[in-house]
Amino acid sequence: MTAAGLVTVTMVRAWDPAGPEQAGRIEFAIVLDPQGHPDVQAWLDDPAVWPARRVEGAGTSQPGDVAHDEDGWQLRFFPGDGPDPDMPVHRLCHIEGGLRPGEVLTLRDPDGRDESWRVVGVTPRDG
Repeated sequence: MTAAGLVTVTMVRAWDPAGPEQAGRIEFAIVLDPQGHPDVQAWLDDPAVWPARRVEGAGTSQPGDVAHDEDGWQLRFFPGDGPDPDMPVHRLCHIEGGLRPGEVLTLRDPDGRDESWRVVGVTPRDG
């Protein structure tokens, strides 16, 4: 990762019948502008992959990445260790309020189902 200002955003399901300890979390690297919105230009200028990962309640994790296209921001999660450009995407929706702790956004899965996620952390990345 070469982009200056990369942070790790951590999200948990805004509501899950299994409870927060079972629902897991999503973490991803991104650069935010001064208002807390994702910085498209930083992503375009950075040749490195911005990593993501989904951590299940049992502690198993699935690697992924962050991308941007004409439809907005997306996360992909890979079943193995390596990236797969053909993996279906999870769309980040309703991020107009920025990515700040306490904000709730929608993650649309590849099947079109929407889930509400709450940002619980935004921390600087090491290195």
